[in-house]
Formats: sequence, C-alpha cells, structure tokens
Amino acid sequence: MTEPACPQVIYSEETVKLRLDLHTHIWEASGFQEPNLDWAAKVVEQCKERGIDGIAITEHKILDHSFTYKRIIEEHFPGQLLVFPGWEIEEHFSTNYFQTREVGEFLLPNGRVFRNYCHPGHPSRVIELDRVQSIEIDNRLHNWHIDKKKVEEIAQEHGLLLTKVSDAHNVEDIGKNYIEVELEDLCTRALHLPGWGNGFR
Repeated sequence: MTEPACPQVIYSEETVKLRLDLHTHIWEASGFQEPNLDWAAKVVEQCKERGIDGIAITEHKILDHSFTYKRIIEEHFPGQLLVFPGWEIEEHFSTNYFQTREVGEFLLPNGRVFRNYCHPGHPSRVIELDRVQSIEIDNRLHNWHIDKKKVEEIAQEHGLLLTKVSDAHNVEDIGKNYIEVELEDLCTRALHLPGWGNGFR
C-alpha cells in the first residue's frame, strides 16, 4: 500500500521552511480539561501570535487527546495550524533497565512516526539512542540538563536533526522555542510503524 505523500508548502515556487514547536503539552496546559473548542482556539491564537506554523502535541503517556485536538483544529480552523498528534513516553535503556529516556513520538501527514529525544540528560545523565530522528538541544524547561556540546556531537555522528522546543505546559509558552525546517525533511526521516496510533487516527 502506497503511503500518502507529505504535503509541500510552496511559496514563490520554492519549498519553504516551517516554524514548528515539536514538544508541547496542550492538555496539561488546559488544566486537564477534556479537549474542547475554546481551548483549541486559544492554542491557535497563541501560535498565530508567535508565527508558528505547526505543533506536535506530546502529552505524557496519553495519546487520544492529541488526536482529538487535531480533529477540532482541522475542523474549526482549517489551514491555520499544522497539528502532529502524539505523546511523550518513557523508555528503559537496553543496556541498563534502571536508566530511562523520554521520547516524543508524533504522527506526520504521510502516516509515518517521528521520534524526538526529549531533554537529553533528564531523567538519565547518560544518552542512549534508539530509533530517534532528532534530539533536543534547546528546551525551555530543561536547558540546565542539556550538555549542548555533547548533544551536537551526537547529532552530527548519527545524522540527527537538532530541535529547539518550548516543552510548553502553559498556553503562553507555546511557540516560545521552535525550529525552522521543511516538512519533507521530517517526513523523509520518520519511521514506518504499522499500527501506531490505531484506534485514534
């Protein structure tokens, strides 16, 4: 079965880079309300004010709310904000079960899953990679954990995208940190994970 193509954003016959905040917690920012139109409107408005083209919604260990917000925003605010639904999960190291990392996983428009290594250095000071396509070098909540020189070296060695994220837990923080990247770059790097998100898509 052929995967859907990742849409290109074209301006003046050139593919442009998008401003994307790839680590946000919309549900937590709402005070754990059920996803609703009013809160979605606040998120869209905040992104407009910040000049953000898209966000990944990466709630801790819960997937369904991000898909619900994607549907609400696409229905009521069509074309105004790209939403990549996902979650932030904890994974145990293969070399030491008692050490863990946190990874943001989110679904891209071509049906593939992108994995972002969140705030390297927390919760474990050791960095162990497993099927990630990017690693955070700038996280507004966890910068003091991040050894930027080490992260840069790891990214260069493994061909990873360096990400700057808000890790927003308040709506006012969404988009305060972001990367500029072509959507096609994310789609090309992402993984084919059959069954990921089934039941929520």
